[in-house]
Amino acid sequence: MKRQIGQVFTPIKWAEWLINKWNIFDAWLDGAHICDPTAGQGAFVLTMLHIARSRGIPITTERLSRLTLIEIVPSHLDQFRKNVQQEFGVDFPTSQIFCQDIITETHTQQYDILIGNPPWANFGDLPTAYKTEIKPYFVQEGLVSDTQRTLLGSSRVDIAALVLKVVLGKLLRKNGLGFFYLPTSLFFGDGAHNGFRNYNADLRNFAVDTVYEFTSIKVFDGVNTAYCCAKFQGDTQQKFPVTYFKELDRNWVEHKALPLKNPADPWRIVQNLDELKAGATLEIRLTSEQKPRQGVNTCGANSVFIFDHKPSHLPQGFLYPLASKEMWRQNVLSPHKWILLPYHREIGKPLTWDQIKKYDALRNYLQRYQDQLQARKGTMLRASMNRGSWWAMLGVGPYSFAPFKVIWQAYGKNQFNPIILSSVDGQMWQGNQAMHAFIPCWCEDDAHRIKTALENPEIPILLRQLNGAGKCNWAQPGKIKKMLSFDEVEK
Repeated sequence: MKRQIGQVFTPIKWAEWLINKWNIFDAWLDGAHICDPTAGQGAFVLTMLHIARSRGIPITTERLSRLTLIEIVPSHLDQFRKNVQQEFGVDFPTSQIFCQDIITETHTQQYDILIGNPPWANFGDLPTAYKTEIKPYFVQEGLVSDTQRTLLGSSRVDIAALVLKVVLGKLLRKNGLGFFYLPTSLFFGDGAHNGFRNYNADLRNFAVDTVYEFTSIKVFDGVNTAYCCAKFQGDTQQKFPVTYFKELDRNWVEHKALPLKNPADPWRIVQNLDELKAGATLEIRLTSEQKPRQGVNTCGANSVFIFDHKPSHLPQGFLYPLASKEMWRQNVLSPHKWILLPYHREIGKPLTWDQIKKYDALRNYLQRYQDQLQARKGTMLRASMNRGSWWAMLGVGPYSFAPFKVIWQAYGKNQFNPIILSSVDGQMWQGNQAMHAFIPCWCEDDAHRIKTALENPEIPILLRQLNGAGKCNWAQPGKIKKMLSFDEVEK
């Protein structure tokens, strides 16, 4: 349901932390107009009132008139009103409460300070109807170049990026300030958040001033996403380095953040600017077919396509060894898993149903799971399924069937260890979804050359500076491609 999208409530303790960290309460006393544009049940405004009471400062009508809440869920605002009445014995002015979708509905007022915690959800995870409704706004705010991009890699754009673009561009008074809890992917996500990092909203510049990244401290229970608290300055040109604090054993250690190469690139984090010499551009000659790739994505059908043991009842020509963690842990290059790919290996496209019918066991097996496979979601997958290939997957192409792969663990690691995989009984190794990334090779010497180039010790140093250690984007294909200088030659 649209009204519950990406909902992550801020505990009062951490609303107070943000307010005290940035002296927002004192700014309010000095006359600042403050708005929470995605207020939920009003934790930030309630906290302002708690602080006032603890300091013995009267909660006057005039002061309340400078606190505004905007929230899409009516029941949240009702609960906020009740809480204010019960805790403080005052009726919060209805003129300062707006039940709106800040993305799609116009809000005409502007404020000196914006505070809050925008919803966290990738575009691709939104309900279909709401995706259709807000897709044009991603284009309008410069997050993607056209609506088709939201169907590709940019489906990972977080709705928090869109909310920030809207409120910084439209709700902030000239030279105003914004303070928000955010997913760190806005600063480190490759590709999906380049559009956020143009630092422009509604033809107005904005700058990220300071960031505090939480690591061991849990601000939000049950949230696995990496997150931070950031200060934004309106109508200001972005300058680097940005002051960036990382939490270490509950202490804040100051670092500096700079883009990898171009201004819109993901940030890299260093304590000393001398560290920037690490990760100088690495030259590597690759053909146009050899850009780094992610593994096969079954789109939620692992139980259908992936096996712990090679099944004897299926045609052996469509069963391929699947990379697994044991290969790096045990240094044994023998299959622990297998994947069924009903694909034409020369062209990397799904078999037609007429081709599948030539193999009774394959046809019967797929038909057994037809309902499950046809129920899978995802715009790109649906496009293939609508052409009749309901057994299709993502991340499969001619590159999947290259006889050699230089492959590495791309997800949740802090070590970069590329290895070479060749075929097993004529069947090519496959990467497993986002867990692995690889460069396809068509001859063994080429694979060894590329592996040697990727063993440059500066690569893991740079990956750590790009803040991916232990995270889902540790060494994903887009990040590796950006690090390397590809001298593309025809194969």
